[in-house]
Amino acid sequence: MNKKLIFTDLDGTFLNSDKKITKESEKIIKALVAQGHYFCFCTGRSINDVLPYYKQLGLTTLCICNNGAAIHNPSDTHFDDIYFPINNHVFFKLWDDPEIQDLLDYFVIKTKHNTFVNKIPTETKIKEKMNTLFHIDFSQVKNEKKEALIYHKKDRKTDILSIILILKHGVDPHKLYYLIKSVTNNLLIAHWSIDNRGFEHTGQVILELNHNFANKLNSLKFAQSYYDILWADTYVFGDGENDVAMLHKTDNSWSMKNSGPHAITVGHSITREDNNHDGVAKTLAELLMPK
Repeated sequence: MNKKLIFTDLDGTFLNSDKKITKESEKIIKALVAQGHYFCFCTGRSINDVLPYYKQLGLTTLCICNNGAAIHNPSDTHFDDIYFPINNHVFFKLWDDPEIQDLLDYFVIKTKHNTFVNKIPTETKIKEKMNTLFHIDFSQVKNEKKEALIYHKKDRKTDILSIILILKHGVDPHKLYYLIKSVTNNLLIAHWSIDNRGFEHTGQVILELNHNFANKLNSLKFAQSYYDILWADTYVFGDGENDVAMLHKTDNSWSMKNSGPHAITVGHSITREDNNHDGVAKTLAELLMPK
């Protein structure tokens, strides 16, 4: 059997709702890796958020983070990390624009290794939701370090990999699109809604900005070249809008049973099980570990 390149999203795909890898999934993936297949995470998370899962599976493969804005190989000290950061000048024009700030509840900044916000939420439910969606651990903010997660331009000026804009309730996103486009036409803009998952309001809109080359499909192509794997031997799993391009590109793609509306229709197939029932691992076991 040819070696397979397996690309999987994490949240909503390979991880269960408790943000864990189950023992069953761990067992299956370790068996596939032992067969020589390449199993790679491809996620919106930063590398520090991914390493515990990478180590749990004992992986030695590429790790795609920040929706393709960062490519790592934590197992190889000779691998030079690849980054596609947002231009600093562009970032600070967006950050300092009062019209843009007036339209937002929160401004989330993801750098190479950390995530920052423009302000700390006061409500527990909002902290919990931002932790769930953007992996911001507000528990690390102690009284003596209340500003630990606040972005300060004076001492953090480089390596902005993605910008997440959480619009105030009722704001027309087209207005924000216009303001962003008046600053730059060279960023990818993803538009999604929290939509019934609870934040300050149902359906609150989020815009996520990335470097033009920073997407999961481009990172998948890089990994194919890196491992010399053809499309016919590339398997892809995802559940969200940022997975759509790579799900659409290959016939060996599976939208998760629990996928959102953007992703559910573009995968070549849909997993029989959702992310809480080892959907990725069980699909791979059926394909690559026949009884």
